[in-house]
Amino acid sequence: MAAVTPQLELDIEVVLETFALELALTAAPGETVVLVGPSGSGKSTCLRALAGLARPRSGQIRLAGQTVFDAHHRIDLPPWKRRVGMVFQDYALFPHLTAERNVLFGLRGVPDAQARTQEWLEALDLTDLALRKPSQLSGGQQQRVALARAAATDSDLLLLDEPFGALDAATRRSVRGELRRFLQRATGAHGGRPPRATVLVSHDYLDALTLGDRIAVLEAGRLTQVGTRDEVLRRPRTPFLAALTAHNMVEGRAQSAVPGSDLREIAVGPLLLHVAGAADLPAGPVFLSFGPQEVTLLRTASSGGDMSPRNQLPATVREIVPLPDRLRIYLDAGFPLIADVVRSAAADLRLEEGTRVIAVVKSTAIEVYC
Repeated sequence: MAAVTPQLELDIEVVLETFALELALTAAPGETVVLVGPSGSGKSTCLRALAGLARPRSGQIRLAGQTVFDAHHRIDLPPWKRRVGMVFQDYALFPHLTAERNVLFGLRGVPDAQARTQEWLEALDLTDLALRKPSQLSGGQQQRVALARAAATDSDLLLLDEPFGALDAATRRSVRGELRRFLQRATGAHGGRPPRATVLVSHDYLDALTLGDRIAVLEAGRLTQVGTRDEVLRRPRTPFLAALTAHNMVEGRAQSAVPGSDLREIAVGPLLLHVAGAADLPAGPVFLSFGPQEVTLLRTASSGGDMSPRNQLPATVREIVPLPDRLRIYLDAGFPLIADVVRSAAADLRLEEGTRVIAVVKSTAIEVYC
């Protein structure tokens, strides 16, 4: 089976004020990659480089097989020659133009501009709003106009910069679902060419989780992890990502291997945790990562002999946060700890703030990163 040519091939370095952005990334036809990271990590700069609005110091950018930037060969196509559609964080709509004419603006010189405009206005439920100006539209409606303008262009790549940044929480939830459906339509095959790829920038992990086929984590100008939603959710590799995904990320120090087993002792403050599959881990500082669903709460320690879990941590409930299908329990075990508990189990345990519990973590559930 022939390999699929990436729709986007990116390998660049861009010099910023406090660090250099070094980024190597690909996106397949029709794929949505969400670039997530803290403010100032270089996410928007990446989009600007792709769009031709920021010039990298070195490297190469290829879109649908065409080189649009190559520092060595002095290739740098201007924005209007790159087949890129971009939605800015503030949407960048022309205030004096109607929704319809904002969409038409990006199609100047295109023979079927009016038909394309009507197609995307209808697709995004904007037909009845076509004659309104941006000041007469809500934040969600303005976003849909900006999306329609970007999608209507005959582009190979769609760039979305913090698409929910200007929306309140309630609107954000509803528009996120609309955007997901939009991406499924917008990334389809068009103009006889492969489906366009999408790169979406966000600092919100829910955006990444609900919209991304793959998630790329950018911290201080460097990719620290790239993977599918499940890979990133279950195995975050940095404290930032663990906090973003509500994973437990604990700093410790690798100690001795347990004789006759594949277990390794990890000192976390005064506590000693056992981690499976880490017998060959060198001594020294490490991070331990495990999901809140991997933490079981008991009122008293288990004493099942050899079958008893090795990691039983005395802890105090500090906060209980209701989620749609469970409760998220924030604990103090000498370090912050998060557990997800179904409501029936929480009722049986009679959990409330200040309750003393035993937090159990299986040695096989813990990931170790040096």
